[in-house]
Amino acid sequence: MSQYSSWAAVKRRVRENQLEVSDAEWESRKQVARTATEAYVVGQHLREIREEQGLTQAQVAQSVGISQARVSQIERGEIHNLETMRTYAEALGARITVTIEYGDRTAGAA
Repeated sequence: MSQYSSWAAVKRRVRENQLEVSDAEWESRKQVARTATEAYVVGQHLREIREEQGLTQAQVAQSVGISQARVSQIERGEIHNLETMRTYAEALGARITVTIEYGDRTAGAA
């Protein structure tokens, strides 16, 4: 038998060890973690695009009208709203689109 556990088994054990946490709270925590992960990934992609273009954080900050420190925060995934991501992406010549999916319906916005 393997000494390793599947990810599903690890998650199940963690959940079993935190019985005092309600199902609703558990789902909320999972959503917060998912959102943070997605923001981190977006920030990393923005950083990669910036670096491919040979731009510094200071140059992007000046173009967007924010501080270099804020550019750094965005690239680390500290993204607080969609407009911030759009403005940053536009400064790099990129664009962000949003897709809303509900059942078999899809709506998008650029």
